[in-house]
Amino acid sequence: MRFGSLLDLFKQDNWSNKLVARVTEMLELSEAMFKHASSVIVDGAEDTDPQANIYARDQRINQLERKTRRRVISRLSVGNETSDVPTALIFMNVVKDGERLGDYIKNLHEVAGMMPENPDRDLYRKWLAGPTETIGGMFADTRRAFAESDEAQAGQVIKTAKRMGRELEEAIREITTSDLPTQDAVCLVLVLRFYKRLVAHMSNIASTVTMPVDLIDFYDEPDGD
Repeated sequence: MRFGSLLDLFKQDNWSNKLVARVTEMLELSEAMFKHASSVIVDGAEDTDPQANIYARDQRINQLERKTRRRVISRLSVGNETSDVPTALIFMNVVKDGERLGDYIKNLHEVAGMMPENPDRDLYRKWLAGPTETIGGMFADTRRAFAESDEAQAGQVIKTAKRMGRELEEAIREITTSDLPTQDAVCLVLVLRFYKRLVAHMSNIASTVTMPVDLIDFYDEPDGD
């Protein structure tokens, strides 16, 4: 069985509108967290009020995930529309990825505390400035693709994520064979690894727009059935 696309499903019902708004908020919060964490690591910005800029936002993301899951379960418990099931599966997947975005950015923020006391900012910009800019743009693109069921935009997110995944892995391998100071090398590899996970989760969210429900998160694997 192959389900319809996200756009097809949202044309069939309107109970999901509030859930779309929650996912949008999760992505907005993640984007704000990312901007703060990356500016501290890459640009040496002051880590002002991490409780508000990182941890409170992550807690809000977790709350939105729980609220969405409860809403989905409630809908399935009292409803008798089989058409609700694919929509429910979509939201269960999306909020999982949204929650992981918050967790990885929180981990990313922790790397700032592992960096040398006076890091070589040119070194960090060399390895991180380009990926940071690209990922920053992916948050807005992913949010717009999901909220508007924009298949073209979602496809672009997936394409960018694939390219970024390859580039980030190449950078990690290059750093691990370099003669960089150990502390810098470890911090750079950690940041790049967290970046790779962020683009993967945004790609998963975008895949809900372009792929049938049974292929969400598996858009680049052949179907053996």
